[in-house]
Order: sequence, then structure tokens, then C-alpha cells
Amino acid sequence: MARGMDPGYVNARVFQVMFLRGNRYDAEAAANQMLRFFEVKNQLFGTEKLVKDITLDDLDEGDIACLKTGRIQLAGKDRSGRQIILNLAGLRKDNMTLQNELRMRYYISMCSVESEETQIMGTVSILYTVGDMQDRFGGSGYLENTRVATSIPSHKAAFHICTDDIRQHLSHHCIIKLAPEKMRTRWRLHYGSRTECLYHMSTYGIPQGFLPVDSSSNQISIRRHLKWLESRFKIERSDRPLSSAIAVLTKEQITPTENDVLVIGGNRSKNLGNQRFRAVVKGMSQAYETGSKESRKDLVDFVISSVHDSGGWFLKQHNVDDDRGRVWRELPNDQIRKIVTQAFRNSYRRK
Repeated sequence: MARGMDPGYVNARVFQVMFLRGNRYDAEAAANQMLRFFEVKNQLFGTEKLVKDITLDDLDEGDIACLKTGRIQLAGKDRSGRQIILNLAGLRKDNMTLQNELRMRYYISMCSVESEETQIMGTVSILYTVGDMQDRFGGSGYLENTRVATSIPSHKAAFHICTDDIRQHLSHHCIIKLAPEKMRTRWRLHYGSRTECLYHMSTYGIPQGFLPVDSSSNQISIRRHLKWLESRFKIERSDRPLSSAIAVLTKEQITPTENDVLVIGGNRSKNLGNQRFRAVVKGMSQAYETGSKESRKDLVDFVISSVHDSGGWFLKQHNVDDDRGRVWRELPNDQIRKIVTQAFRNSYRRK
């Protein structure tokens, strides 16, 4: 049906490559997933929207209200550069219909794969049900949500489940045991308090800062998610093509905070994030100088993680071709590693 309506949409190289990357270039699996994708999309949005990219304007008031709850949100990246998709079951509201939730999941999931880097690296999903984030609805809609999630053309690199309820822990453990071996190896189950679960996940390369906690109230905060949502409204309603507008969201719409490390050439920034960064590097410079190649790599990973865990980014200003002048952008992982490595070298050279 979709090909008959708009062959250009279905046959577009960028569209088909998403499914190939998501299935690790298994052509048959990619084709089967594409069929499921259009079936799910048709059920969620109807035939008239089958061959168009879904934007916020395609969601109704209930969908938008569901989106604003922060029930599902993009929560940064792990140390390997994979997009983290955070599921907070406790933010599910009584007035949310299953259709609202499924359309929200579709929209956020498709946002996550707009980036070519995410298509290549894959995503990491986290189901967090610790404390007041436990699902009050007993997991209703699980099969429908799973059907939507598995139709999205993304490589599901890992799944983490966090709970402090022994019954949920045992239930998830049984489900994982019954899963196909290929899927079973990607699942990780974490049982314990918030601190314990965050620690366990940090050993898998997930920074503790992924969980949006308000430091003053120690409660889950959705401010970061609402800011992301506001950015989506801006870029989708701008005059730029969506592919160009995405760059604005991911690289340009950033206001530095005190937790960020600001890369400003030869000058030493007095930002608190820079001061913390220099202190961590200085404290580990001796270990770096005398360490093996592998231990040095671990130290670099630790420093990067310490910045991300505190809610900070590595930012650098860039010129843009419009009236904004210079804007802050997050540096890619390879550049961050070079900066941290050079900081270690500079630190022990000053001794």
C-alpha cells in the first residue's frame, strides 16, 4: 500500500538504510521489519499519514499531554555513544489512553533514529521502576508497546530493567530466561535501591547522570525532557528542512551550565565544570603517567564519565552561517577523548 501511495518515500535510500542498519544489514530481517513498521504506523496514524514523517503537528492533544509527562524520554548517551531511551513507568497518568502512549512511543523512537550516529551505534533502553517510579497499572499495554518498539528501525543494543520490587524482579527474570538467546544476551536486570541500580548500570557504561533527578528535592525531574520537547516544536516549525533542523536540536541549541566543560582553546575557563575537570585530571595524573595503555584508556573513560555523571557536557563554540554568530555545540566522543588525553599529558608535564 505504502509503495503504491508514494514510491519515492518508500524507496528513498536514507529510509531503507535505516532498516538495514537497524537489522545489522540482514536484508530479509530489514524487509520484514519495514512491513511491520507500515502496519503499525497505519494503525496508529491512519492511511493519510502513512507516507509522511510524523511530527508534533500530527499528534492530538491527548498525545501531546502524554508526551509532556516524560513517561518516555531521550536521556543522553552511554560511554559508547549509544542513545539512551528512558522508560519511567511511574509517570504514567490515569487519563493516558493506550493509543496516546503508543503514538508517543512511536514519535520519540523515531526521533531517536534521526541521527545517523544512532542508526549505526544503536540504542540502549532502560525501564526504571524503582521507588515511586513503579508501574501502578501492572504492566498493562506491554505487548502493544513491544510491538511498536520492535517495528522501529533501530538496533536495540541493550535493555536494562531496574526495580526494587522482588516480585517484579522474579517476573522479569523468568521472562528473560524464556526469551530467544539472541535477545537474552542483551538484557540486564538490576535489583536494589536507586543508588545500587545506578552503580550497577555504570559498570555497563551508562553515566549516572542519565536519570533526571532534581538535586533539591531528590525527585525525578522532567525539566530536561520539556526543554527537549520545546526544541522539537521550534525545529519542526522552522523554515529549514527537517534534516537541517535536527542539527540545530542536537548541536546548536545548547546553553552552557556550571557543570559543563567549556573548550576554549588555550584559555583556561573558570567555569565550575572546568575546575572539577582539571581537579580530577590532576588527581589521577600520576596513575596515568605510570599506567599501561589499557589502564590509561580506563582513566580517560572515568574522567569523561565523571563529567557526564554530574550532568555536564564537553562544549565548544562554532561559527554558524546566520545571525546567531557563535554557538555552543557538544563535541563528538573521539574529540572528547583527545581533549582528556591531552589534559593528562599537560598535567604530568607541568610537574
